[in-house]
Amino acid sequence: MTSNYFQLKFMKQLPELPAPGGNGCHAAILGVANLGVLAGLTPEQIYMAIRQAIPAGGRKVPDREIWEAIAKAFADHRPTVTLPNGESYRRYTPPKTKPVIHNGKIALQNIIKQGSISTEADLRDRSPISLCGPPEDDTILFLSTIYEPDDLIWMGQPYGPGIMGQSIRRVADWIELIRRTGVTEPFFIVNPLSGKSAAKISGDGVTYRGNLNVATFKYALVEYDTLTHEDQIRFWSAVKLPIRSLVDTGGKSIHALLDVQKMGKVETYDQWQTIIKSRLYDQYLTPMGVDSNCSNPARLSRVPGHYRTEKNNWQRLIWLSPTGRSIENE
Repeated sequence: MTSNYFQLKFMKQLPELPAPGGNGCHAAILGVANLGVLAGLTPEQIYMAIRQAIPAGGRKVPDREIWEAIAKAFADHRPTVTLPNGESYRRYTPPKTKPVIHNGKIALQNIIKQGSISTEADLRDRSPISLCGPPEDDTILFLSTIYEPDDLIWMGQPYGPGIMGQSIRRVADWIELIRRTGVTEPFFIVNPLSGKSAAKISGDGVTYRGNLNVATFKYALVEYDTLTHEDQIRFWSAVKLPIRSLVDTGGKSIHALLDVQKMGKVETYDQWQTIIKSRLYDQYLTPMGVDSNCSNPARLSRVPGHYRTEKNNWQRLIWLSPTGRSIENE
C-alpha cells in the first residue's frame, strides 16, 4: 500500500475522532497517529491535525496525551531512526518471554507476609548507612553514595530539557551547588548520562536526556502504585533484590533503586531491553504488580531531600546501602 492510501485513511479518520470524556477517544487518537506515521507525515503534522480535529467533550485532551500517542506510533512503525549526522539506529524489539512467576498476586503476598519490618522508622534503623540527619541532608548523602563524582546526572522538573551545565551536571558540581544554595530539584534520571545528543526513542529529533543518552547502566527504578505504604515496606524488607536505596516520595509510593550491574553486561539500550527489561521486569517484577512504566534506563525518580510543597512533605531516604544487597541480609 502506498502512502497516498494511508493519507486518505488518515484524513478520513480525523473527523471521526470521538468526543473526549467517553469511551474510545484515547484509542482513536492512537489509531489516527498510526495512520499518520504510515502516511509519511512528520510528528508535528500529525499533532496539528489531531489537535484541530478533536471535538469538544467531557474533558480536555492534554497535549501530552497526543504526543505520547504519536511517540508510540513512531516506535511501533519506524524500526530505524536516522540521526542528524547521518548515522542510523536500529530500534530493538525484545523477544516476548513468559513470566517465571505464574501467579504474581500469590508470589507478592507471600513476600509481603515474610516482611519483618512494617514502619519507616524500623527500616531507617536497619539502613547500612546512618540516616539520622535532617531530611535536607539526604540529597548530598544520596548523590555521594550512589554515584561517582564525575557521573553526569540530570535533575529538574519532569518535562524539563537536558541542558549541559544546567540540568545536566557532574555529581561533584551538583553537590557544590546544593551546598552553596540549599536548593534541590524534585526529580532525577536514575542512570548517568553521556553528555552527548542522541535520537529520541520516538524518532522525533534528538535529546540529551533520553534512553539512548545513558552512559552507564547502573540502576533500575522499581515502584508500586497499588500497595499500601505498610505493604510496600514489608515487601522491600523481605524481597531478595540488590537494593541500593529506598526513598519515601512524600506521597503514596516508595521508590527503590536496584543495582543491576551484576545481572549481566549491559552497555547499550538494546542490551538493557534484553537483559533488564525482559528478565527483571517482564519475567519477574511486572507479574507481581510493579509499575511496568518504570522499566526504561532513563527513568525519572524522586530526589531525596527535596520538599514537596503540594504534599507538604519531604522526599526522604529510608534505606541506603554502599552496595546492592537485600535488606534481610543486613
